[in-house]
Amino acid sequence: MKKFKILIAICLSFVLTNEIQAQGVEITAGGKIEFVSTTSLEIQNGNFINNGTYTKGSETITFSGSSNGNISGSSNNDIYSFTINNTNGVSLIGTGYFAINKTLTFTVGLLNTGTNEVIINDNANVTGANTSNYINGNCRKVGNDAFVFPIGKSGKYAPIGISAPGNITDNFTAIYYKDNPDPLYSVDLLGVGINNVSVKEYWILDRTNGSSNVNVTLNWDNLSGVSLVNDIRVARWDGSKWTDAGSTATTGNSTLGSVTSGVVSTFSPFTLGSATVNNPLPVELMSFSAECDNDKVAVKWSTVTETNCDYFIVEKMYEGEKFSQIAKIRGSGNSNQIINYQIEDNSTKNQVAYYRLTQVDFSGIADVMDERIVTTNCNVTDNTVNAFQNNESLNIIISSVNENIIISIYDLNGRLITKYSKVLSDRENKINLVDFNLSEGMYIANIQTANNAKSVKLIIR
Repeated sequence: MKKFKILIAICLSFVLTNEIQAQGVEITAGGKIEFVSTTSLEIQNGNFINNGTYTKGSETITFSGSSNGNISGSSNNDIYSFTINNTNGVSLIGTGYFAINKTLTFTVGLLNTGTNEVIINDNANVTGANTSNYINGNCRKVGNDAFVFPIGKSGKYAPIGISAPGNITDNFTAIYYKDNPDPLYSVDLLGVGINNVSVKEYWILDRTNGSSNVNVTLNWDNLSGVSLVNDIRVARWDGSKWTDAGSTATTGNSTLGSVTSGVVSTFSPFTLGSATVNNPLPVELMSFSAECDNDKVAVKWSTVTETNCDYFIVEKMYEGEKFSQIAKIRGSGNSNQIINYQIEDNSTKNQVAYYRLTQVDFSGIADVMDERIVTTNCNVTDNTVNAFQNNESLNIIISSVNENIIISIYDLNGRLITKYSKVLSDRENKINLVDFNLSEGMYIANIQTANNAKSVKLIIR
C-alpha cells in the first residue's frame, strides 16, 4: 500500500481509505473526516486537531517520532484503535473526549491526559503497557469487562485492576498518585486489621456510573516496601480512616506482586496496607536540604518514621556529570519518632551541586528519593536571579530588567536536554514549560544571567 506524507487540513469532507503518513491533521469547524475499511493513519512528529467531525471505521491511528504529539480541539475523538510509538509521548489538551473502541497499544511513550481522561469502551483492551509506557493521568473503563487500568506517574507503572462489573453501562475511573496520601488521608488513622499503610503512593478509584460491586487489585514493585506477601492488604479510606478491604488473593513476591480485595461496594482512595509490622512499607522522609557552611556543604535530612531501614546513601552531581556516592550513613532500623541526620561535604566547586538521597532496607531494596534532589552553590554571594516552578510555569525573578538569560535543562544523569535564550523585560516572568516539550519526569533547570546563576528542580507530570 502506498504511503503519503502530508499535512492534512480538512475544511469540508475527507474520506480515508489508504495507508497514510502525515505530518499532522487538522479538522476545522464544519469539516469532517471519515474512515472506512482498515485504514492506517500515522502522524509523525505532529499533532491532531479536531474542531469538526470524526467518524470512525476500523482505523488505526499511530503517533510516531520523537517530538511530543498533541491531541487538541473542541470535538470528540471516538477512535477505533490507537497506537503510541513516540518516545516523548502523546498529550490530550483538547476539550472533547478521547475514547478507544478496540485497542490501545503502547509501543513507546506515555499517554498524558492532563485534566482530561482516556475512555476505554466496552470490549476494548490495552496492550503493551509497562514501566515505561502507560497512561499518565485519568483512565475510565466502560462496560462489564474485568480490567486493569494501565496507569502510572513519575516513572512508575502502577496498574490497578477491577473484576467484571455487572452491566455494560457501568463506568469506573482511576488515577495513580506517587505521593504520600498524608495529610489528605492521614496514615495515622487506621481501622481494625491494618497496622500501617504506604506513605509513598495511593490510587483513586471511583465508580462513576452504575451500581456494580467489584474486587480491587493493587500492584507493587521493589520500591513499595513489601516484605511478607501474606500480610499485605488492600487498604481503603472510608472518609475518616484506612480500613481493611481484605486480601482474597496475592501473587508474586516482595519485589513484584499484587493483592486483591474482597468485594468493594464503596469507593474512595486505596493504598497498600499491612496487617502486621512485617511489611514496613517505605521510610517517610520529612526534609532533605543542602546548606552552605563557609567552604563546606552541610547535607541534612530528617525522617518521621523508619521501618526496616538499614542505611542511607548520599550522592552528589555537578552539571554534565553523573551522580556519585559521597557518604553512607547507618539508618535507625525501626522508629516512629523524628530522627535527624547530617553529613559534611568538604569537596566543593564554584558551580551548582546536586544532592540525592537513597534509602536501603535490610533486604537490600533501594528507594532512590529523586523528588528530594536539592541544589546549592556556596560560591555565589549575590543572588540577583531566583526561580521556582509553579504548575506548568517556570517563574523567574531578576533584579533588573532587560536581562539576557540562558535556560539549560538537564536530565538527572547530567545530560543537556535543551537550551533556551531570552531577554527578560520584566522583573517577574513566567516561562511556559510546555514550550520545552519535556516528557514526564524530573529535570534540573539552570538559569544564567551575565553575573549570576540559579538552579531549580522541575517535575513534569
